[in-house]
Amino acid sequence: MPNDNFIWARKELKLLAITFAAIAIILKIAYYAENAAVAVRTAASLYWLFAIPGYAIMLNWKRQLGFLERVAIGSIAAMAITGITSYYLGIAGLKLQNQTIILPAAIIAVSVAAAARFSALPKTQPKQQEQKPQQPKA
Repeated sequence: MPNDNFIWARKELKLLAITFAAIAIILKIAYYAENAAVAVRTAASLYWLFAIPGYAIMLNWKRQLGFLERVAIGSIAAMAITGITSYYLGIAGLKLQNQTIILPAAIIAVSVAAAARFSALPKTQPKQQEQKPQQPKA
């Protein structure tokens, strides 16, 4: 019997595949003169650079936000993080051709590690201070 996390992961992967197919279809419609392989390749690159890292960034909010909200907000956040980090990595000397592979993988790894770490923390209530009984004044 599969546990809840396995069922949740399968559902999320199906939704990620559906959104990838939707993006590929939209790109094929927008660039109707191009080959279908070009649309799929462009969708794959956009998905790798922004959608998957954005989805990973938003894993901590899986209970508060729906799937499409997390992908949309996360993609915008991934664009910002990728742009800023790419700028500083370029200043440091890392070539742009290497950043397209390393940067999304690093964002995904850090985000998944953070989500695993923070979801493993126990949900504790803040401790209330005990009130000492007051002594009657003489």
